[in-house]
Amino acid sequence: MSGATDDANLQLQVPTETKRALALKAAGTGIPMRLLVLAALKNAGYPVPQEALVDRRKPQP
Repeated sequence: MSGATDDANLQLQVPTETKRALALKAAGTGIPMRLLVLAALKNAGYPVPQEALVDRRKPQP
């Protein structure tokens, strides 16, 4: 982890159809489920730092 954001672990259960839809969207777009969820939370008005909205699997410039 780069230390750019202070992360905390969050585990939650979602309906199977919700997880399946997230997985399909992630597979189709190449965007990790983590980013899809964070973007949805940000769009719903929750505070999500911009630096958290990056794919941690890819090297950042």
